Amino acid sequence: MKKSLALIASIAAVIALSGCAPSNPADAIFAGAQQVCESYTTGEAADSIEVTGAKGAVPTVKFATPLNSKVIETKVVTEGTGPKFTGNQLVKVEFVGINGGTGETFQATAFDGTDAVSQFMAEGGTPDFCHAMSGVREGSRVAILMPADLAHSGQGIPDLGIGATDSIVFLFDVLKVYLPKALGDAQAAQSGFPAVVRATTGEPGVTMPKTDAPKELKIETLIKGRGAVVEEGQLITVHYSGFLWSDGTQFDSSWTNGQPAQFSLIKGQLIEGFIQSLVGQTVGSQVVAVIPPELGYGDSATGSIPAGSTLVFVMDILGTD
Repeated sequence: MKKSLALIASIAAVIALSGCAPSNPADAIFAGAQQVCESYTTGEAADSIEVTGAKGAVPTVKFATPLNSKVIETKVVTEGTGPKFTGNQLVKVEFVGINGGTGETFQATAFDGTDAVSQFMAEGGTPDFCHAMSGVREGSRVAILMPADLAHSGQGIPDLGIGATDSIVFLFDVLKVYLPKALGDAQAAQSGFPAVVRATTGEPGVTMPKTDAPKELKIETLIKGRGAVVEEGQLITVHYSGFLWSDGTQFDSSWTNGQPAQFSLIKGQLIEGFIQSLVGQTVGSQVVAVIPPELGYGDSATGSIPAGSTLVFVMDILGTD
């Protein structure tokens, strides 16, 4: 069975900053992020969960069964020093999933970095990890109690041995919290580039200039992020939208797809113009790239992209691994 939190989410779906400088330096890159989900709350039930074990090994999680609550409860077992999760973000975790009614583990990663999962935790999701994690820092170990009605609508998940009245307990080691959108310092737009407007979510729209497409790669930075420099070969997490210079048609968008995308910046796996546009930028930046055909798909038609097309990408750099 594939180890993924998306399994629980998909089953459940079927069933149904201030102007002050951050006190924690890790928050500087996230300055300007707006919390979109209600902060996590704890309670007596979650507080009764005992967790032991060093990082790098599957932890031992103990509690009296059956464990129940009327609301989602979160216990921060150990607090990390990284930036806080604020909602509508990708989070990389090691996890254990436990039947709260029986205490039996039904899923777990290896906790050695080999099969950690990246989960997009969105406002209004089911189960509501966005609320359960909101305010939790990167590097933290947390226990989350999901009541039966909020975990699986009180219908159980028979394939996992979870009954209709069974709660679910998750133990997360939060390895990485990615940015929700480009955050940094605004830069002046360059002439000759498409005009970009951004929704509150960061999703861009563009207006193409009424000029011929440039013959060479053109790059502008609209937001200069405060994070690490992007290097070739890294796994990068981005939000992006792609448009045709010829008529402004959008041919792809991670925003439309519902969550950020992750790519390895390796030649041969991505078009060359995409890699060149990102390498050397900083995490948190929003970048506009105008990519000529020879650095894109050349004389080959690809999906809805005609042969010989000049491409325009607007990209939010949300993190690197």
